[in-house]
Amino acid sequence: MSRLFYVSDGQDRDAAIRVSGQWRQTLLRERDVRILVCYGGDPLFAGPEDSGAHDILILDAARLLRLDIDHESASWVYLGRNDGRPVLALDLSSLLPDRDQAAAMMQGTFGDMRTRMAALPDRDAALAAQARALFIWHRKHRFCGACGHPTVMLEAGYRLKCSNPECGIDHFPRIDPAVIMLVHHQDHVLLARSPQFLPDTVSVLAGFVEPGETLEQAVQREVFEEVGIRTATPRYIASQPWPFPGSLMLGFVAEAETIDIVIDEKEIEFAMWVHRDEVDGLPARGINLPRPISIARYLLENWKAGKI
Repeated sequence: MSRLFYVSDGQDRDAAIRVSGQWRQTLLRERDVRILVCYGGDPLFAGPEDSGAHDILILDAARLLRLDIDHESASWVYLGRNDGRPVLALDLSSLLPDRDQAAAMMQGTFGDMRTRMAALPDRDAALAAQARALFIWHRKHRFCGACGHPTVMLEAGYRLKCSNPECGIDHFPRIDPAVIMLVHHQDHVLLARSPQFLPDTVSVLAGFVEPGETLEQAVQREVFEEVGIRTATPRYIASQPWPFPGSLMLGFVAEAETIDIVIDEKEIEFAMWVHRDEVDGLPARGINLPRPISIARYLLENWKAGKI
């Protein structure tokens, strides 16, 4: 695998326009503006999941303005430019309390990001992931964490400001760093199952970075806590935005210095060493590999191929 999902190489964040108080009105006047419609952070698809219609519906300004909704009160963010064309995102959940009603009005369906994103082109998936992360952050930070007053959105969705003049704290998008690591020993890779995984699925290990530790320390700590294995200094490989709800997955590989597995039963159901040549045969044994859209699969495929 040479590419990571949810990553767009050709996007211009166009941050300069965010400081304008008229950013949305200015962009909506551009003839080739595109609008991604969401509900609770989930994008609008052409049809239900079982229909095979997995394209995201992108509207132009004329079609959106014909809809009977309060555009001024809706939640908007600016995602940037693709091929020079501005892309806005609009979330309807604050205007229409019924998700199905909103989908019917839009003549589509709001699809779950986890189950449907793999069918999207890379660019559309990256835009939808960016919009989801911002909208969920807005929803969880409607009130200031310092004084409890409502926040107001500024800078095209990338800053929330406390409305209390005596406080006025600025809040910026929450990104939670998480390490994800492929642990190997010679020609064997460590794969484990966590209770929250899809049925019969295994993956590499992962965990959140704690205050006061480096990424490398987080890798070594998480591996030891979850499976009781000591590792040498980890090596960074790549990162991936993960909008569930707002993580950044930082991918590493680490050589095991010990091989005896002692699992943390609260975190791990089972863990096992698998030979490089046996990884592809796991599905035939009823054991599923990580989803192709995940950085876990990216690490695993590139390790199997001897590229990392």
